[in-house]
Amino acid sequence: MTHLQLALLLGATVALSPFAMDAYLPAFPEIAATYGVTTGQVGVTVSIYLVGLALGHLVGGPLSDRYGRDRVLFAGLGLFVAGSLLMAAAPSFTTLAGWRFLQSVGAGWCMVSVPAIARDHTSGAEGARLFSLIGLVIFIAPATAPSIGSLILTVTGWPGIFVFLAAYAAALGLLLRVTLFRHWRGRPERLHPPRTVITNYAEVLRHSTAMRLLAVQSLVFSVMILFITHASFIFQEWFGLSKAAFSGWMAAHMVLMGGFNLLNRWLLNYRHPAVVLRAAIAVQGVAACYLTVVASTDPSLALFLPGQLLVIGAFGAGVPNTFSLFLDFFRDIAATASALMGAIRFSVAGLISAFSSLVVGGSLTAIVAMMAGCALAALLLAWGTPGSIERRARRTGET
Repeated sequence: MTHLQLALLLGATVALSPFAMDAYLPAFPEIAATYGVTTGQVGVTVSIYLVGLALGHLVGGPLSDRYGRDRVLFAGLGLFVAGSLLMAAAPSFTTLAGWRFLQSVGAGWCMVSVPAIARDHTSGAEGARLFSLIGLVIFIAPATAPSIGSLILTVTGWPGIFVFLAAYAAALGLLLRVTLFRHWRGRPERLHPPRTVITNYAEVLRHSTAMRLLAVQSLVFSVMILFITHASFIFQEWFGLSKAAFSGWMAAHMVLMGGFNLLNRWLLNYRHPAVVLRAAIAVQGVAACYLTVVASTDPSLALFLPGQLLVIGAFGAGVPNTFSLFLDFFRDIAATASALMGAIRFSVAGLISAFSSLVVGGSLTAIVAMMAGCALAALLLAWGTPGSIERRARRTGET
């Protein structure tokens, strides 16, 4: 299977989660009206989803290493389909939130298998390019999801969005069965001492450079989740955009993310992934500082958008490199390492998102200030590894 074919399949699998995250954003007011809650309360379901993703990663990663990528992935798709259909028929908001958690655990099982499959096939700069290509495929989901959600709203109402998600997951499972897993035998057997879940996680936690990369990933991801959590408020309430305009600008953010992703793939031909990572986070940090200053002046949309687009767009160059650099250190336990990264980044982002929902109220300045704080902290951590990543990569033959 070529890199392009593998990237398309793995990208379509990971895209399941962005679809679940973004497709229902335009429906926040309708869901709130249905259950008699506020849009802020509906926004808490984003945090619930992230907590479920974290738990799904922690449980699914070791299972994937122990029982195989295919079994865990298909089990996750089953949970996702069940959770989505039950959400569509939820009689109360509390019930909907509970089924949202089930849906997210299934998504976590799917997501944790993908980086491990990619690492089974590649490593080093080649792995970073594959992760970047997968990321480019993934960006189609958040770019189109709000528009799909808006279209479904006009035809069937918000429950149809979750029926669509269930149908997507079911079709994806069939496609994976007849393509990637048609003759799947997993990765070659490796000779190593007997391992347990605890020792596997301990091995990852003891790796100082990997932990720094994990912290960087968590903070950069938190910037994205803060934006997603408050996107409806920022664009539909603060700037007064229509659903169609909101979906269009959400798509523009993802298009720019894809552009940064393509730039990342080109730069990886000439620079080490760690160097490109630091440059991407620097762009995000500078743009976030600009947003903080501008937001305090009651800005127009035209003044606000350039900074917001750059903050989210730079995400497209940062994440693939972080993933690749992190997993290069853990070839034999790639799914467990991926699980820990996913669990921590989703937990950190979920807590920051939930905290923001409780404290920022209707303040645009507070929202972008939190985004800037996460971006600058990530920049400090990334810039604090001027040679450690490259040196460790050279010692393991991964430059």
